[in-house]
Amino acid sequence: MNVERVWKVLSKVEVPGFDVDVVSSGLVKKVRISRDGSKIAVFIDFTGSDPHCGFCKFVNHTLMSAIVERIKNSLKELGFTEVFVVDELRGVEL
Repeated sequence: MNVERVWKVLSKVEVPGFDVDVVSSGLVKKVRISRDGSKIAVFIDFTGSDPHCGFCKFVNHTLMSAIVERIKNSLKELGFTEVFVVDELRGVEL
């Protein structure tokens, strides 16, 4: 699995209730794929610490849960067996 394909899929994951996706909104910061290509970690930032991500500070817990679920479902459809969504700032899985 190549990273470009992952970013393309993530750019189609919409934030519920907003006309924006998780990539262009600045929520997704980076992705890491396992050597065997079966697992992926997606690092996101909901804190709005990035000055270019004015959208981030408006994300609440309920919306965050829906976004995480959409990311996981989209990447599992792409063929990953395990998908981890990680809070980049705290380093914990969501």
